Amino acid sequence: MIQPVNALAPKVFFKGRKNELDNPVNRKLEKRLAILNAGGISAVAGALTTAIARSYTASWKNAGMFGVGAALVTMMFICPRFMYKSGINSYKKEKELDVFTKEKEVQKKLLTDVNEAIDHGDSELNVKLENYSKAKKD
Repeated sequence: MIQPVNALAPKVFFKGRKNELDNPVNRKLEKRLAILNAGGISAVAGALTTAIARSYTASWKNAGMFGVGAALVTMMFICPRFMYKSGINSYKKEKELDVFTKEKEVQKKLLTDVNEAIDHGDSELNVKLENYSKAKKD
């Protein structure tokens, strides 16, 4: 009996078998790492500005304000550049890995075809062994 779906019904998660040759490049992770790198560089720039500003100002509060301002300006200018470069690099990685996975799929298909031809062929055993050894050599 089919029952209607309501808010209290448990969700069904269909998890198919993931292909082992899927592309492992994660663009979201690459962008997050770019933002993290830009944040680290801006924090260092802010700390250096605070240390330098402390020698010219009377209090740490004023020097800290200069440091925070320098960190924000640094983040504003560096973050877009890092995100742009990470996008280009992740695109390049995806294309390289796509070529690699396509090559592996073609190689797998070729070897299975050769194995099937060897198993179901009507030629002599020597010809079968020669074909198989040629396929394994390449």
